[in-house]
Amino acid sequence: MALDEWTFYVTGKSLSDTKLLAKVREFDVIVDEPAEIGGTDEGPNPVEYLLVALAGCLNVTIRGVAGEKGIPVKALDLAITGKLDPAKFQGISKEGRAGFTEVTVSVYLEADAPKEKIEELLREVEERCPVTDNLKNATPLRIVLKE
Repeated sequence: MALDEWTFYVTGKSLSDTKLLAKVREFDVIVDEPAEIGGTDEGPNPVEYLLVALAGCLNVTIRGVAGEKGIPVKALDLAITGKLDPAKFQGISKEGRAGFTEVTVSVYLEADAPKEKIEELLREVEERCPVTDNLKNATPLRIVLKE
């Protein structure tokens, strides 16, 4: 059975050189830069939000796959580190991509299952989490000018 594609929608209003007010469903979200690089530090920056999206996606996917496999989750903690070379973003380099150079996810998963089953579960999660897939495979992006 084929499922219909899901569509997600976010709007944003630029408030300054570093700050954006985004609307996600009925939620207002501030995106900003730290004060030390010219922002007002009123919210996470876009890169940090991407890591939050990854953490949220992994939480849902890990718990979903564990449920499918009959593995009860007792505790789940995630720690994510993303490394970014700002040279492309800042225009210093014209080569390579502007994305993360490395993302490391540390997962603490307490569950009633042997370690091999947990590792198998995590491999499946990596394949099924949409945010992980986007980070790894760079989903095509289209930017158009709105008239």
